[in-house]
Amino acid sequence: MPATHTIFIETSTPQASIGLFHDSWQQVDFTSERSHNCEIFTPLESLIAPIAVGTIEKIIVGTGPGSYSGTRVGIATAQGLAIAHDCPVIGLPSILAVPSARSMGDCLAIGDARRGDWWWARIDAGKLVHEPEMGSIEKLLDIVQSESRLVFSLDEIAPDVLGRVILREIPTAKGLWESWQQLSLEEKELYAHNPVQPVYLKPPHITAAKPGHPLQRESQRGKC
Repeated sequence: MPATHTIFIETSTPQASIGLFHDSWQQVDFTSERSHNCEIFTPLESLIAPIAVGTIEKIIVGTGPGSYSGTRVGIATAQGLAIAHDCPVIGLPSILAVPSARSMGDCLAIGDARRGDWWWARIDAGKLVHEPEMGSIEKLLDIVQSESRLVFSLDEIAPDVLGRVILREIPTAKGLWESWQQLSLEEKELYAHNPVQPVYLKPPHITAAKPGHPLQRESQRGKC
């Protein structure tokens, strides 16, 4: 039997969704305020239970930026499902799966990167112009004020933070499906060959051990 099903998984925000495309579109939505590691399996099972092993052609999963733990749960679920069904997993940025990006206009995605930093990424005609960049709120303010494009965020941002109302949008599995359909064959090949991992905005915060600390002594012994 030919592989004809495609699964779409989007978990980068608390409002997550899983979709299935065969001859028609099916989607199940679910919500988790912390992580999706428990809630994801019931909606997933409801979609794939009727599917025979070996009939899933590929799995598309949202890679953020957004909730790092939520995105990792989606990717891990996609990879486990891919092993069981012997099919590829392809990652797409979640910010392409929102209405503003799918409208095919020019827009700016922004978000709070924590610890005083912010991130932003330009989207033109439904496609990512550049990887998300990160910097201070002052830098973001300059960008927001100098561009006329629509600005949206996956986060809830109060109007007084940037001096304007920021549209909040939620990526969906159907948005991933629409984004995937819009890509050219060359763009699909490029995404298919990229590592499937969360969009990583910056290295983790690490505090160096003080001189004489056991961890530092251990690291010194390990040096050549």
